[in-house]
Amino acid sequence: MAAQLPDPGRLFDLTGRTALITGGAGGLGSAMAAALAGAGAAIVLVDRDGPLLDSASAALGGAGATVLTIRGDVTDPDLAEAATSAAVARFGRVDILVCAAGRALRKDALHSGDAEVDAVIAVNLKAVFHWNQVVGRRMIAQAGGAIINIASQGAFAALRGRPVYNATKAGVVQLTRSLAADWIASGVRVNAIAPGLMDTRFIAEMKADPDRFEAEQKRIPAGRLGQPQDLAGAVLLLASRAGAYIVGQTLIVDGGWTLC
Repeated sequence: MAAQLPDPGRLFDLTGRTALITGGAGGLGSAMAAALAGAGAAIVLVDRDGPLLDSASAALGGAGATVLTIRGDVTDPDLAEAATSAAVARFGRVDILVCAAGRALRKDALHSGDAEVDAVIAVNLKAVFHWNQVVGRRMIAQAGGAIINIASQGAFAALRGRPVYNATKAGVVQLTRSLAADWIASGVRVNAIAPGLMDTRFIAEMKADPDRFEAEQKRIPAGRLGQPQDLAGAVLLLASRAGAYIVGQTLIVDGGWTLC
């Protein structure tokens, strides 16, 4: 009897599924939204930047994607439930959650103020927990779903001068593992992606310093900065049937930076 070859298209097909992306208008969020839309998913973009949200929605819609936009701050305690309810009202269910909203703090411990620390923890860790909790509850009720949290290479290597940021991203990794262990029996897979140095607006300060920028690039074995589109394969793997047996893992996408 001839072997039946797997169909890669079917493995990664997301037709009929709905993906909700927080921070969906940013560089990484919009790139992952585009990848999920390209595989057939309906997209719900959540972001606090109205003009950027409109631009991201127009780009996706112009490419043929079905898009719902919701403007708001991920730290708003009511937004997760409101956004999830809106997604369910429009599309019937939420199958994929990508928590891409994040906040940087490039200050060492001696110069970090309480308000700054609280703000970073609120976005990078507390909001991730809350969105996982709210959407996870819906996914458990529907007996299935995939959650993808965005961590950082800073969860695995100490980025100098960023202790609070590093700690929040390490927390995302352990939160991902903990929720994955709790929820996999209910059909909900929780995983994470840890991007390396990505060419987005968040590194504008670094790029303005040619010496520092060159030094940082030399640290990357791949020899270049990551592009937001470099996360497309990772998010599709973790969101689709292709990743059905991947549970509680953090996929590092950093061009080899953490190897050195």
